[in-house]
Amino acid sequence: MSKTGMILLAFFVSFLFISLQEIKAENSENAISAVVVNIRESPSLDALVTDQMEISKEYPIISTQGDWVELQLPGGKSGWVASYLVIKKEKRTEETNGDSYTDEHRSSATIASVLEDAINVRLEPTTSSAIIGKLAKDTQIHIVGEQGEWTEIQYSGNKGWIKSSFLQHKKDSSTDEAKNAAKAAEDSKRITILYNRTNIRSNATVNSTIVSIANEGDSFSVIKEIGDWYKIQLENGKEGYVANWIVDAPSITKDAESPPLTGSKKTTKKGNKKDLKGKVIVIDPGHGGKDSGTIGYLGTLEKNLTNRTANLLAKKLMSAGSKVILTRTDDTFLSLEKRVDISSQYDADAFVSIHYDSVKNHNIMGMTSYYYTSRQKELANELHAELIEATNMIDRGVRKNDYFVLRENSQPATLLELGYLSNPKEEKFVSTNKYQETVSSAIYQGLANYFK
Repeated sequence: MSKTGMILLAFFVSFLFISLQEIKAENSENAISAVVVNIRESPSLDALVTDQMEISKEYPIISTQGDWVELQLPGGKSGWVASYLVIKKEKRTEETNGDSYTDEHRSSATIASVLEDAINVRLEPTTSSAIIGKLAKDTQIHIVGEQGEWTEIQYSGNKGWIKSSFLQHKKDSSTDEAKNAAKAAEDSKRITILYNRTNIRSNATVNSTIVSIANEGDSFSVIKEIGDWYKIQLENGKEGYVANWIVDAPSITKDAESPPLTGSKKTTKKGNKKDLKGKVIVIDPGHGGKDSGTIGYLGTLEKNLTNRTANLLAKKLMSAGSKVILTRTDDTFLSLEKRVDISSQYDADAFVSIHYDSVKNHNIMGMTSYYYTSRQKELANELHAELIEATNMIDRGVRKNDYFVLRENSQPATLLELGYLSNPKEEKFVSTNKYQETVSSAIYQGLANYFK
């Protein structure tokens, strides 16, 4: 009887237990990422970061060099990652009496899957016992035994205990389906906070009393959706409200009495050059001077990118006969009050503020357009619809927000977040000449549609 063992290059990073997945191809080696980690141009910590590896994804191994592994990436590219951040695995087969079978077949009755992320593994079956590690969602683990509401598992070569409610036994498919359905239903009714120091209010208005403060990554169950707000369940059992433009939400089943979320509408009318002639349009490149705006994952300065977009848009509008006023034409600082004053001074037919977004979660992508008053809403909708159609970016919707340049602006105004510089892939994409031309043309067309 012969054995080919599973080779573990790393067990965990920062107490994160790595999920093992079944290999699809029988004769190929694959690496599974531990967390979202940097992919480098060459096998050195000083090498340029060219990409990031997604959690629990499998990648074919091309070669190894010292403590580094070269991976085959999508699109025909390759890159290097430190070997301690991955698991190298191959199909394990045993032969007995001429018959072969896999580990999964042999141990299917004692395998369970972890239902949630960052679940504590404890030394003893009690919540007061020492935490010896954490398990990631979908991790496949071997069950040793059970005691009350606790399950004993094999962990890092030893044994540990985890609450049984966090496990899904492979052998009971009917229970699996029920738990999966319940988990999916629960996940579809949760929102995640995008920014630190987010206000949770007593009612669905920005003037309501603040009842709690939430930080980026905090997650809450949704009780009800009310206009542009979510009514949520707080940890202390009380309820609160959070604005939908500062959270990340999956497809949430709406309450029948709640109005729908504000979103972009697919425009059917198309304006043209003549609709723009004579219109006074103020273009506001966000930030400038001492205010760099956000700094991208790869170092892009928002203030430079907004100025680039604004100047391309200005040229297109001027060629159509519009009267274009740029709040700034170079790298100078301009207060928010001054930007609004320019909009009022020129009695703008439209005020368009150009921005690029950023959050700590490097996976977030997409485009969002904002308004504050009902008079501004149509302009935001028209521009957003054209932008999404032209760029095929992830649509994060048209939302109400009390940005100063919108709240204090008496003219039709919108603020556009044209992509996330905190996401390295999107940062590269939005910085290209092709994207800049596309997005400025889309805003041009959206303005033409608005004035038609």
